[in-house]
Amino acid sequence: MRFGIVIVLLLFLFSCFSDGRKTQYKVIPPVWLKAIVEQSVKSPVKPEQEPDRDQKLSDIHRIKQKQSRNKPVEVVIVTRYKPADPARIKNIEWLRTSGIQADLSEPYNKELLERQSGDTLFKSMITLGSDRILKIGFDNDLFDNTDRFYTNGISFDYTAPGISDSPVKYVLLPYRGRAKNYYGLVLVQNLYTPSTTKIGGIQYGDRPFAAYLYFGSYKITSDDVRHYRQVSELDLGILGPQSMGAQVQDVFHKYIPYNNEPLGWENQIATDAVINYNFSLEKGIVNTEFVQLIVSGKVALGTLYTNAGGGFNLRLGWFNDYFSDLGVRKKRLLRSGGFRVTQYFFTVKGTARFVAYDATLEGGLINHNSIYTIPSSGLTNIVTQSSIGFTVTIGGIGLELEQVVLSPEFSINKWHAWGHIGLLLAL
Repeated sequence: MRFGIVIVLLLFLFSCFSDGRKTQYKVIPPVWLKAIVEQSVKSPVKPEQEPDRDQKLSDIHRIKQKQSRNKPVEVVIVTRYKPADPARIKNIEWLRTSGIQADLSEPYNKELLERQSGDTLFKSMITLGSDRILKIGFDNDLFDNTDRFYTNGISFDYTAPGISDSPVKYVLLPYRGRAKNYYGLVLVQNLYTPSTTKIGGIQYGDRPFAAYLYFGSYKITSDDVRHYRQVSELDLGILGPQSMGAQVQDVFHKYIPYNNEPLGWENQIATDAVINYNFSLEKGIVNTEFVQLIVSGKVALGTLYTNAGGGFNLRLGWFNDYFSDLGVRKKRLLRSGGFRVTQYFFTVKGTARFVAYDATLEGGLINHNSIYTIPSSGLTNIVTQSSIGFTVTIGGIGLELEQVVLSPEFSINKWHAWGHIGLLLAL
């Protein structure tokens, strides 16, 4: 009861101190507002004929009655668009006339546009890489005369500045500092089998059949001054029969002499979604003309892999700085930038990772109806991978050759090896 009385008193006091006006806020789009103004200009108010005395009294009486019933209303027009900052517009125009492609999706660049201008702005900006590069990768253990575990992998990787318009860029890692951004798309299919594909049925204790196919969108930020690079990637795809792993291996074995028809794919890991987010950081520790040592860290989170690790990459030979580009560029761009047109060098790599989850062994994270999987207790938590390779590039064409060795991933204590061939083309 007391609470009700207090509310009534507050309402009464408010009405006493109020000027009697009601304010209505209505959001009107600029297009509508422009139309209203134009209409008022086209149709001005015309003076009406002077009414007689009785008509005036009648109108005055009617107006007073209306005022006594309705309080005056004050209408405020609010638009959701604020005027553009002149300094920001000037900086953007300066960048365009200077031929500088700034990555305006970077929060750091947006801050710079408000604070700096001219050459100082250019020296601090994160620019957009103009290179268009196609990479085709092929992995297979045929090069090591085996046919087991990670047995085949195919990837198509395309980098181009136009991919920066993808909405995925908003979930990729930002950066603060002068650097260059590269955006790309990747299509990957990987196949996994037990120790042999000549035996049908389930091979208990061995690796299950598995295959996945995913489409990824990534962003590479490379800082050649600090010798730093970061990569972030979002992958979406499918694990299981719909990834067509069985069909690919059938075709491959059909055209390779002395290969048997693979048996057992009907028992592969069941269909599940692939949603993975991966990011890595690389830092140049030794950066000389003929030797470069890079340390790295990497994390993968998702329904396909969840792990974290680190490693190193040692480059020996005749090469351009790892952080200056993505490995290949057209000859005219290399020459104009003072870079080496021809590169040839060896690589030695080593990584170790802690494995928290692997869908190709444990089955999908969402669908638990796989016929055969390996329990998490049967997985090796620490896995190492090492490789030695050779790369040669001439202008915009490059070739990668690499031999990879992987430590045991589960209870069967067998190491595994495969070969990698990569073709790089600057388009």
